[in-house]
Amino acid sequence: MTQPDDREKNWRDSLPFPPHWLWYLAAKILVLALAVLIGLRWNGLI
Repeated sequence: MTQPDDREKNWRDSLPFPPHWLWYLAAKILVLALAVLIGLRWNGLI
C-alpha cells in the first residue's frame, strides 16, 4: 500500500517543471481564462 505522501510526490514529479508545480498550474489557469475572455469578446458576449 502506498502512503499519501508517496502519491503526492509521484504526480508532482511527472509535471514538466516539478519544483514549480504551483506556478505551472497558475499559468495554465491564466491561459485558460484569457482564452475564454478572448472567445467571449470575439462572439460579442462581453
